[in-house]
Amino acid sequence: MKTKFLYALLIIVTGCGFSSSLYQDILTAQEYIEKRKFNKAAEIYSSILLKKPSQNVKIKINDQLGDIYSIYLNNYTKSIEHYNNIVQDSTNPTQQVNALEKIGNIYFENLKDYKKSKKIYKKLADFFPALQKKDQYVFKYALSFFYLNEFEQATEILKKIINSKATGDSSVLAYYYLGLSKFYEGKWDEANKYWFEYLKRENRNDRIVKTKFLIANAYESAEKLKEAYNIYYSILGEYPNSEVIENRLKSLYERRVSRKR
Repeated sequence: MKTKFLYALLIIVTGCGFSSSLYQDILTAQEYIEKRKFNKAAEIYSSILLKKPSQNVKIKINDQLGDIYSIYLNNYTKSIEHYNNIVQDSTNPTQQVNALEKIGNIYFENLKDYKKSKKIYKKLADFFPALQKKDQYVFKYALSFFYLNEFEQATEILKKIINSKATGDSSVLAYYYLGLSKFYEGKWDEANKYWFEYLKRENRNDRIVKTKFLIANAYESAEKLKEAYNIYYSILGEYPNSEVIENRLKSLYERRVSRKR
């Protein structure tokens, strides 16, 4: 794990004339990592911090501890604590941004704490000068609102992403989540408007099939049974669960026949 990190840290240590004991502690911690004894490695790195090393060493060790706790030990509270140390202690914007991104991803992906992820991604999105990954941060900011069921705010931001003509996956997925927001609000026609725009831009077949299923579902909810039937039929054999599609087609056929009576 993180061989480059180890080399960089050892260069800092030797270059600054630190004691051989500190050098040995770092090597020992790395040996524990290679043996997948992550708790032991964390103990040693934490003990190094107690010795008040230089700022550079301190920041690199906090980053390593943040990774160990989040990736291998699932202790997200401890992980965030170490990443926050970097944000507070570092004067290097790149180090601060990397730490903030990791914190935001933990809140968003691991803890599902979208109130906190929203704040982190807002900071990253507003960073000046604008960051290279700004579009991704804005998108995650919008999704944080979406998963909080704050669809009006999510819609506003997602529309801005589209109008800004941002590039990359987030600009395409913005249409998908706009559709999903409208779907959850019960606005079936609006949902399908955005989903059809999304299909013009999406290349992945699994996503296309999933979206067509949602379009059919929206048509069905809007009582547009013929349109729903046609879409469901178009993905028969492609949707992962063919039984679901067959049941939907059967149900729609029976409802359409019943209407004609």
